[in-house]
Amino acid sequence: MPNKPGVYKMLDAEGRVIYVGKAKDIKKRVQQYFQKNYQHSTRTKKLLSQLHEIQWIETDSELEAFIFETNLIKELRPKYNILMKDDKSYVYIVINLEEDYPRIRLIRAHTFHKFYKQKRGLRIFGPKLASTKVYESLRLVKKLFPFRHCNLDIEYVKPKEAPNDDALRMEPQRDLVKVTNKVIEYPCLDLSIKRCPGPCVGGITPEAYKKIIQQVIDFLSGKTEDIEKNLKEEMQRAAQARLFEKAARIRDKLFAVQNLSEKQKVEDPERVDTDVINFVLDGPHAFFNLFMVREGKLINQENFIVDLPVESVEEAELVEAFLTQYYERAADIPKEILVPCQPSDNDTLLSWLEKERGTKVRLIIPQRGSKNKLLDLSQKNATWFSKQQQIKWMAKEQEKQAAVRLAKILELKDVELKRIEGFDISHIGGEETVASMVVFEKGLPKSKDYRYLRMRTVGKKPDDYKSMEEALVRRLKYLSKLSDVIIKTPNKKQYEEIVKIWTAEKGGFLDEERKQFMVALRDDKIVGFARLFEVGPKISVIASLWVAPEERGQRLGYEIMRKLIKRSKLKRVYIDTEKELEEYYAEFGFLHLKKVPQPLLDRIKRINEAIAKSKKKMKKFEAIHMSYDVTKHKADTSFSARPDLIVVDGGKGQVTSALNALKKLGLEIPVIGLAKRLEEIYQPGQAAPILLDEGDEALKLLQRIRDEAHRFANQYTRKAHVKTMLQS
Repeated sequence: MPNKPGVYKMLDAEGRVIYVGKAKDIKKRVQQYFQKNYQHSTRTKKLLSQLHEIQWIETDSELEAFIFETNLIKELRPKYNILMKDDKSYVYIVINLEEDYPRIRLIRAHTFHKFYKQKRGLRIFGPKLASTKVYESLRLVKKLFPFRHCNLDIEYVKPKEAPNDDALRMEPQRDLVKVTNKVIEYPCLDLSIKRCPGPCVGGITPEAYKKIIQQVIDFLSGKTEDIEKNLKEEMQRAAQARLFEKAARIRDKLFAVQNLSEKQKVEDPERVDTDVINFVLDGPHAFFNLFMVREGKLINQENFIVDLPVESVEEAELVEAFLTQYYERAADIPKEILVPCQPSDNDTLLSWLEKERGTKVRLIIPQRGSKNKLLDLSQKNATWFSKQQQIKWMAKEQEKQAAVRLAKILELKDVELKRIEGFDISHIGGEETVASMVVFEKGLPKSKDYRYLRMRTVGKKPDDYKSMEEALVRRLKYLSKLSDVIIKTPNKKQYEEIVKIWTAEKGGFLDEERKQFMVALRDDKIVGFARLFEVGPKISVIASLWVAPEERGQRLGYEIMRKLIKRSKLKRVYIDTEKELEEYYAEFGFLHLKKVPQPLLDRIKRINEAIAKSKKKMKKFEAIHMSYDVTKHKADTSFSARPDLIVVDGGKGQVTSALNALKKLGLEIPVIGLAKRLEEIYQPGQAAPILLDEGDEALKLLQRIRDEAHRFANQYTRKAHVKTMLQS
């Protein structure tokens, strides 16, 4: 090994990197691990017990080694390095000042590092862990300084005569702007309630709008003195112009800013931009608190969790690891950083911080005075954050145990309730009927797997039982698989047999070809078939669907159609069906056509002409035209997951509907119903319901699932009802 600066990687027997370290002299540093009688920490002893190989990389300087180590730790996340929690949940406030009308966006960490970190013209705040608090802060700021939060791309078209840049005197002029990426209808409600100055309709010039954005930036940076000064001047100008309502609005805004500014003040006569960092240790985690003090004001507080490889680590190493990993992500490095102890490689860390900031940075370990009080306050907040997280983790563990208890109560032997799905039906006066599906994994809600299912078969008459059956059939069909059935393109002999079957039942085909068909075979016997063919440019039709009588009810027809649709390269597939099969195709995913393409109408005309000429007595084909949108039926990870238990909101009737759906699909999944009146639990085949004590954790879990399904369903129906009212 060289006596030079660099980075070394320690690997286990399986070739996994379990530790990454840096050194000013690689050889001397690695030798320390193998010195006799050297007092190694518990972590190092465990590391050495798994060590199989050491690799190293030379660098030109200690600083380069420091940066390289930071990048490798972030990329590899080795087992024995001190790691901040994965940054997927972190968010950044990003403002693109190069836009004519800058947007204020909330960007997730992975997107930020991929697309935004190296981009110019950006003003960035973060990382921030609590995205909900960031949203609340931005809502507050929007009340003070109206800005747009839409995703419209708005370009200013400079007129021949530039308008007055006084935004509130200027009348909207749509010809002043060019709007692209029209993801919403505009102008939106924000313009009417004065939460946005309306750049989308030319209601403000870029110069005036950027003044608002600068006020937002100053507010987020803690520079409220400039804001107060500008607001006072603006208020005086409005009063002198006798615009008293405008002056009153500015006055209220000024009071709000002054009130917030007063609450943020901390005892700091030097008014130096400072980060205050402290932590507490609790088991395999360190809980860090960070205060951001800017312009003498406490403008933000963030909390972080650091995973420890073992429960005992050196504080100096822990502080260095946190400072390195946090400021590698951070958009802002202050002039001064208060910490409880000196980092292990203080000089190299300072060099790196100064390189990132561009100017000198001071690491201070205060012993007394106002700065020490701030450090103590930070530690108190870290302790509070630690207790809060412990409560959350205990609650999660309790919910996991509730799922275990529920399995015992329901006598589900050898079944671990990892995934429970809850279903509810909601409608308004029989209309806008929707089923909600919520998912709980290990006793905890998994909101990204929640789904809505709009009913297709119930019409305008409310029928909760039929709706529940439809919802479960449509959700569970993704789990239904036919065994011993082969679906393929027929050979010549099989095709001849298909023609015989169809001719005997329907009287023959129109312009059929063998390659249009898919045939289903069980033990080499034809049990079903259908075909897909073009009737016009980019218009493909599924037709001639037939399933053997003994195979009906097992969804074989759906499997054949699924294969045909998969073979088609078009985004939409059509079908012409009779009234009695309308519900069958609707359940699969076909929807009624509002406008029928002419080639489909011409095809039906040809069919009826052939029927009229036929010697067989056949009734006229009264076609219902439907289409299937392939883009809306892509693979769904939630639907492809198999539930360990299905919970329906209701009693025996809803449970029976769920059983009917499972029977149709040939599936066996435990089902229960939870009725509201006495919170009875209904199981199939049990005459009497199960009644649990009010405080039973298993009952509480079921109530949470039922109530969440109810809330989710009602949320959709309310939105749909409002949309219908607005359209009417």
